[in-house]
Amino acid sequence: MPLERPDIERFRHTYLFTALTDEEIDTVAIHATTRECRPGEILFTQGAPCHHFFHVEAGVIKLYRLSPSGEEKVMELVGPNHLFAEAVVFMGGRYPVHAEAVETARLIAFDSKNFMELLRANMDLCFRLMSSMSMRMHALINDIDRLTLHSGTERLIQYLLDQLPHDASAPPSIRLGVPKQVIASRLGIQPETLSRILGRLRNEGLLEIHDDTVVLKSIEALRRHG
Repeated sequence: MPLERPDIERFRHTYLFTALTDEEIDTVAIHATTRECRPGEILFTQGAPCHHFFHVEAGVIKLYRLSPSGEEKVMELVGPNHLFAEAVVFMGGRYPVHAEAVETARLIAFDSKNFMELLRANMDLCFRLMSSMSMRMHALINDIDRLTLHSGTERLIQYLLDQLPHDASAPPSIRLGVPKQVIASRLGIQPETLSRILGRLRNEGLLEIHDDTVVLKSIEALRRHG
């Protein structure tokens, strides 16, 4: 489906598009469409040609790779108001991961070819975009730091804090939205380790667990703990 104005207003505030003018945003939007995904639906597979990159309007998309033995390693869980597969446009044009909807998802699909044509025709836009992507790269380096240098408990706490909505109430609650084994894979720990950490934090009075909802009892204490 073609984009409506509310769709455009949502995606234009993501890091890749903040550098674009109103006219450039409208040009991108003309070649973009919305897409609905069912839980478990495969959006693209590793090695497939990259024709689109995406913005998540609602739901969660799991990006993962498979080992030779078939073991799944979750690389990222992409939630609302985030882009994914945008870097592939500049990397030779083949998706390096599989993408699957974890829950019902609504996406905006951007035409990769059109976006590259827009860049080739506008050197000034290329420099503006490089600045935005450099800041994004810095944030990703921080993510790698957390995954390699921090303990499993620190990684989980940071993951929970990252899920907090901007208008969180007190005490804030987080709906995990994805199976715990998927979160464990994303954090580089075993599912049983994740369960032990959650149990320990609950026993310490730092959080409560109700089905797939986690209530953070003390954000400051969690930050000190992490």
